[in-house]
Amino acid sequence: MKRTSYVLDPWSSELPSDYKHLMEEFGIKPITEDLKKRMPDSHLIRRGILFAQRDLGRIVKAYEEGEEFAILTGVKPSNVFHLGSKLVADVLKFFQEMNGRLFYAVADIEAYHANKQSLEKSAEIAVDNIADLLALGVSEKNSYFYKQSQEEEVMRNGYLYARNVTNNTLKAVYGDKEIGLYMSALVQVGDILLPESEKFGGPKPVIVPVGIDQDPHIRLTRDIAAKHRLVRPSSVYTKFMRSLTGSEKMSKSEPMGMISLNDDEKTVEVKVMRAFTGGRVTVEEQREKGGEPLKCVVFELFKYHLEEDDKKLEERFRKCVNGEIMCGECKKQAAQRLKEFLRKHQEKKKKMIPKARKLLEKK
Repeated sequence: MKRTSYVLDPWSSELPSDYKHLMEEFGIKPITEDLKKRMPDSHLIRRGILFAQRDLGRIVKAYEEGEEFAILTGVKPSNVFHLGSKLVADVLKFFQEMNGRLFYAVADIEAYHANKQSLEKSAEIAVDNIADLLALGVSEKNSYFYKQSQEEEVMRNGYLYARNVTNNTLKAVYGDKEIGLYMSALVQVGDILLPESEKFGGPKPVIVPVGIDQDPHIRLTRDIAAKHRLVRPSSVYTKFMRSLTGSEKMSKSEPMGMISLNDDEKTVEVKVMRAFTGGRVTVEEQREKGGEPLKCVVFELFKYHLEEDDKKLEERFRKCVNGEIMCGECKKQAAQRLKEFLRKHQEKKKKMIPKARKLLEKK
């Protein structure tokens, strides 16, 4: 496997400083205009939220020809879902609409190593996570939900695929980490290649939607798949949602920096009103110079989640840069829309808890 001068860390909350550089460094390609035209219309594509890929053409071809393909993703069940998690759900729905079969892993082995969390605690949090996923509209039909610790195929293959993977290779891909994280990474190889096992019909195209920080798992798995005569998994990359502080990616480890899907209305309002913006120091200066929406986390909320209409989003952008709208007004509108969304979502979620529990029962 080719060595690079930079190491991406899947376990870090740090924001990438330069997506273009990372794409060039690791051989990740942009989503071409041809590929965009061949896929269903989506704000994820139009707004550049899904922005890069490896072998996406293989998935698009399967979609066009009505052939089988799988979607593989998962969650490390360390905390409640937030708006970044909702973005993942939106991506899953997009590929489900292209008739992909979803494989959804509860990464309790990774949580055990990375978060020192018991399997029992992970199981409890996972029910809440899956209920969120179902309430967000991810279909349980043509889907397979499982826990890493209970899926024998994943655990067995994770160790079998480790053959000929050297310590130097793992260091080159992940940096110098404790052995438990290396082992959890190999279990994730088992996850990604699970849809290609005989249990699920053998080799087939698999798309793995991830943030660019997770690309080490993709590179390692593609290398291993080639050695085992499997189809190298495809991947698609989403831009990160930033923390409300603007300093790092939205993370479960920073409660005040994220909008949790369990937050009550008062908490949402407090968090949004404290959020980092692209505003000027004074109202007068903002009216004169305009705001900077590309720096603004609140504008990002509208772009990713709160404004479906592209023209209205463009109008908000224009008003901001022209100094026609103040940050306080934008924040109030964002908070109101979030409260309305969460009120409806939480009602749906309550009804999904029993179903989520049943989906995660040991098969």
